[in-house]
Amino acid sequence: MLPAFDFFERFIIACRAFVLLSMKRIGIVLGVFGAVALLLGLVLLPRKRADEEWSSQNKIDTYWEVGDFELVDQHGEPFSSDALEGKIWLANFVFTSCAVECPILTHQLSLVRRKLGQRDDIAFVSFSVDPQSDTPERLANYSKPYGEDPRWSLLTGEIVSMTELITRKFLLPMSHGTDGSSPTKQTVIEHSDKMLVIDGKGVVRYFCSGLNSRTVESLTDVVQVLLQESGIY
Repeated sequence: MLPAFDFFERFIIACRAFVLLSMKRIGIVLGVFGAVALLLGLVLLPRKRADEEWSSQNKIDTYWEVGDFELVDQHGEPFSSDALEGKIWLANFVFTSCAVECPILTHQLSLVRRKLGQRDDIAFVSFSVDPQSDTPERLANYSKPYGEDPRWSLLTGEIVSMTELITRKFLLPMSHGTDGSSPTKQTVIEHSDKMLVIDGKGVVRYFCSGLNSRTVESLTDVVQVLLQESGIY
């Protein structure tokens, strides 16, 4: 049997060891959380600052020129890029049977339309990424829940023409494939969620994801800056 003082001494030593081990483990956990917090700070803080600085900047970048195109609108009428000359226009890329991203992208575009008001020097264009299915009639029906607007054109055309336009002129992805895991071999359409702002010379001046909470605000701000830049605000 151990003497009382020996027992208590060993008990105290054991307690100290337990505390030190616990502190070490806690330190490791805190260190991990600290590292994660630091990484999140490095990633998120610059974005926040960029967002804060965005509203104060008075010049928009210049990217690439889209070029000419000729398609068909939701009324079955020919539509060419000439109709957009001199106008600031916004573009998105959707298809009528899309049930996930496209309704959001279209809704965002409709919100921008409302915020900018009834201006004839602004246009809105939705390009179908499923032109084989998206006939003018289907595009017209698709647009109705979002409010008809003579400035909003929903465009379709031959699959080759649409693919070339979107991938080579807008520089965005677009592809059609088959879902091998589906018994019905459903077609899978890959496309971008980007929304673009193009100036009156057909040059892309801004682009962003159409799925963000700041999308409407950012697009509206950019258009207003471009209107001021062109002297027609």
